[in-house]
Amino acid sequence: MAPYIAPILPAFLSARAPKALHNALCVWYTLAMTTKRIVRISYFTMLTVIGGLIRLPLPFTPIRFTLQSLFVAAAGLVLGGKDGAVSQIAYMLLGLMGLPVFSEGGGIDYVLRPSFGYIPGFVLQAFLTGHLVSKQKTLSSGKLFLCALAGVLAGYTVGIAYQVAIVAFYIGNGMAAAIAGVPSVLVMLVKDVVLIYLLCLLYPRIRSLIGKVNETAKKADDGQLLPPPADPKTEEGEKGTKDPEPNKAPVPEPAATVTKPLSAERKHLFE
Repeated sequence: MAPYIAPILPAFLSARAPKALHNALCVWYTLAMTTKRIVRISYFTMLTVIGGLIRLPLPFTPIRFTLQSLFVAAAGLVLGGKDGAVSQIAYMLLGLMGLPVFSEGGGIDYVLRPSFGYIPGFVLQAFLTGHLVSKQKTLSSGKLFLCALAGVLAGYTVGIAYQVAIVAFYIGNGMAAAIAGVPSVLVMLVKDVVLIYLLCLLYPRIRSLIGKVNETAKKADDGQLLPPPADPKTEEGEKGTKDPEPNKAPVPEPAATVTKPLSAERKHLFE
């Protein structure tokens, strides 16, 4: 369990813990999780933040659609149950620390809002989706959709129950008023089910692309993509072998000097 608690503790205690304790937690955090897992979890935490900031209004209604449930389902499918849940726990703690990552801001007082219940529901949704997928021997788009559907229904169950409790008991509007807001939530549920269905149709292709990218990165890390080293014997052989000299034309030998016999007159001069 320690590797899954580690990523959130340094961020949560950094503002309050002593510096030495904070440094110790950061070291533990680094040793407990690999860099690749940290990056993958951070990606889906960031996607959940972006999904909450994208708010699409439904015409003629006060309902605004977000893409958070879609990215939460993707976190469970890609990261698995445990790491998917960690990505959503990190998202929840960032918002409770005061960062405006929730759809309507952030802060510890956000727990008193009716919509806060859907954020713990994200943790359950990601965990249940990834856990159910990991139990499947063979995967198809239909099985993926059923796993993701179970996760989103569990998340909405937590969110609706929390919303009804806050509206009925904390705000004091009564149970009737609390239940009256449930139909608008069901509209958002239908939207999320449609988006998750499209995600499950595309997921096998996305997974294959991710696998190819990971395989290429692994080969690059292992040095398999680099050119093979040259054979030292071949290099020595190449160095020891000299290029043949070009054929030169034979130089003609000088012609022999022809000595003519001296005439009698010339011979007389030399006597």
